Amino acid sequence: MISQKELIREISKLPVPLQRELIEKVSRNLDAFVEGGQPEENKFQRELTKQERVAIAKSLSGSFKPENGYMPMTKEEDREIYYEHIMEKYR
Repeated sequence: MISQKELIREISKLPVPLQRELIEKVSRNLDAFVEGGQPEENKFQRELTKQERVAIAKSLSGSFKPENGYMPMTKEEDREIYYEHIMEKYR
C-alpha cells in the first residue's frame, strides 16, 4: 500500500490539469460520503471474477464474424496489394 507521503509526491508530479481533475473527483467522493451515499468511484466499479470474464468472452465469441465467412487473402493478392502500395509510394 502506498503511504500518504508517496501519494502526495506522485500527485505533485502530475500536470496541473490532471491534479485539478483529481481534486474534483476526491471532492465529489467526499461530498457523496458526507451525504451518506457511496463514493462515485465505488458505485459501479469492481474487478470481474475469472468466471465473469470467461462468460463475457464466450458471449462475444463469433459476434464479429463476417456474414459470408472469412476468406484469407492468397499470397498473390497480398503481393499485388503490396506492389500497388510501393508503386504509389515511389511515384
